[in-house]
Amino acid sequence: MKRILTAVAAFAALQACGGTEQFPDTDVAEIDGFRLETATGVKMSGGKMQTGTLEYKGMGDMNTVYRDYVAAMKSMGWVAEASEIESAKATATLKKDTRTCTLNFTAAQQGHMSALIKVSQTGSKSP
Repeated sequence: MKRILTAVAAFAALQACGGTEQFPDTDVAEIDGFRLETATGVKMSGGKMQTGTLEYKGMGDMNTVYRDYVAAMKSMGWVAEASEIESAKATATLKKDTRTCTLNFTAAQQGHMSALIKVSQTGSKSP
């Protein structure tokens, strides 16, 4: 119950502040200039998001937004295992300690974009 309350409080604080450089109290970056639409299944421990799915919406150039986000995650210690970018879709798999983060960015018309960021446990420590 305490973890759920922590996640709800973090989500509320994020909404009130209009965003920060990283999801509150964790090592997962936010997407600069995008709005957090939903945060589900978020479980925190020791300043790290252990699991959770974040959905963002915003506007921008797919290549720029995606590459900037991957760079922000790398600066927080995440390691890119796979990355693919096309004109309307970009995906990546990042790893850190016992966690995996999957990124799915989708572009629509006129610069509108959505991004799904999912953190899960992998069970084994990455290098």
